[in-house]
Amino acid sequence: MLDELSDPYRSSGIYGLFCLDGAPVDGRDARLLGLPLESDPKSWLVAGYDAHYRAAVLRHEGAAGLTLLVGEVEEAETLAATLGLSSAAPLGEVADAAFRRFGSDLPAVMIGEWSLLHRKPDGQVTLMLSAAQRDRLFYAIRAKRIAVAPNLFVLGRIAWVGDTVDEAGMLFPLGRAGVRAARGDSSMLRAVFQLEAGSSVIICPNGRVEKRSTQTLLEQPRWLGDYEDAVAQTEDVLRNIMRSRLARSRNAASMLSGGLDSSLLAWLCAEERTTDTELSALTSVAPPGSGIADEANFADLAANTLGIASRHIFPAEDANIYRPPLAVLTGGSGPILSNRHCLTHAFQIAAKQAGATLLIDGTYGEMSATARLPTGGLYRKLRTVAGRVLRDRVFPAAATIETSAFHVQLARHRLERLPEAIQAAQSVPDAPLTSPARHGLLGYVPGIEKALALPNEFYPGAVRMAHPYRDIRLLRLFAGFPIQMLAKGGADRGMARRLLLGRLPDEVRLRRRGMPASPDHLVRLQRQAPMARQRISLFRKAEIDDWLDLDWLDSTLESVSARGAANVDEANLVQLTAIAAEFMLWWRTRS
Repeated sequence: MLDELSDPYRSSGIYGLFCLDGAPVDGRDARLLGLPLESDPKSWLVAGYDAHYRAAVLRHEGAAGLTLLVGEVEEAETLAATLGLSSAAPLGEVADAAFRRFGSDLPAVMIGEWSLLHRKPDGQVTLMLSAAQRDRLFYAIRAKRIAVAPNLFVLGRIAWVGDTVDEAGMLFPLGRAGVRAARGDSSMLRAVFQLEAGSSVIICPNGRVEKRSTQTLLEQPRWLGDYEDAVAQTEDVLRNIMRSRLARSRNAASMLSGGLDSSLLAWLCAEERTTDTELSALTSVAPPGSGIADEANFADLAANTLGIASRHIFPAEDANIYRPPLAVLTGGSGPILSNRHCLTHAFQIAAKQAGATLLIDGTYGEMSATARLPTGGLYRKLRTVAGRVLRDRVFPAAATIETSAFHVQLARHRLERLPEAIQAAQSVPDAPLTSPARHGLLGYVPGIEKALALPNEFYPGAVRMAHPYRDIRLLRLFAGFPIQMLAKGGADRGMARRLLLGRLPDEVRLRRRGMPASPDHLVRLQRQAPMARQRISLFRKAEIDDWLDLDWLDSTLESVSARGAANVDEANLVQLTAIAAEFMLWWRTRS
């Protein structure tokens, strides 16, 4: 285990130092990573760390080398049997044997959320991430020295790594989906690389690097059962997913809005919790006395029906929508795009107060269990034509960049001289409206790669988020379902409504439209705009206008202060530009 230093960047994951030439690792580097030094100097040191779940750190060492895994493996007994191991074999041994059997294809085979490091006796080092990312994994290589950590800023402290910014690496996280998808293994720091979900990197004893990736969203055979069989199988898979999540926490909190995604998970939590599992529901509501509509009645109805203690959550009055707390601002190991950070942080505070070690999030349900099916007809044809027209339309270069490539307002000179990697990303065609694996099947809904690529630790030390709907087993099940069969349950999220029939009141089960997740979001944007404007002088002093258009930010904040945001696009653009400025200010003025 790592030394538990008082360090705001002590992210969960894998830490390591290696000298491929056999020299002892530098003690200063080890201390910076929190790695315990031994009396006998070694040419490599590795350790795993998890802030809340020590059982997530697994280590196996044998004649074939060392395997370190941090995370969770699902259906480990089945995997052990496949490998010829006893069902009682330690999970570290199973992970080691699976790695040696499947190599870089392991993320497609070993289901779960984990990061893995393997070192062979000859010094070869392999780093790997699961198909659904749990913790980040960064590495740096120079002169046969390797440093590994789950936090970018930890690696940047090491003298031979350094903190020189890579322009494209700084801009990729600020881009829209098409730009971010082209990020590859770049990071904000020139000397540091990061693994993508489902990928691996092999660093040979001579310093040569081999980067590999595997297809984890595998094409699935057509489901041959009927609709009721599909409902039963979906319920069985969801129950297994929730059962394994709850087994790793004796105190869990479910984020419950009263919508289909969160209500379905809350029902599963209530069904699968054991007698010694504490379970509570946290619901986002409008601040008392604000008069803003919220979903409290729907969430309370669901919680009361399920017998779950519920608590209403809203961000504190002084929670700054334009300036996240330092832990949140720096928790993404680079610039962040978090327009709901006030609410997410409020959930974290409430979960910790309740003693929870797991926060269950219903995001991404629309990619499987709560998917809306294509309905065909004139509307869909018109939408397809409109999408084609917009894609083919010629815009002035700067306008195209500002409206479609970034979530922030970049400085004009940056827009006019974007790095080649960013320019190349903009030329990639948009994803299709639907993307079935094969004709007539639901397949994998576009956008699922984004869901799989997000770590579930909001910031170092945060209560870990569970995202049951992005479980690979569920995604693969739905990928083989014929759309025609699913439509028998209703195109508007019919599967979820069928699963909840007789289990939750129809007022919840048959809801057609939800409400904003953070009810006072737009009100807070307007109220706090004057305070955000006061920060612009600090941004100018730190020369943040080298990256962002501070004149635009100043004038737009003035307008938002006077009249509120004109629309959702303006609200997001001004908020995320201000947050990017705060991040860059922190970076330039950090000690």
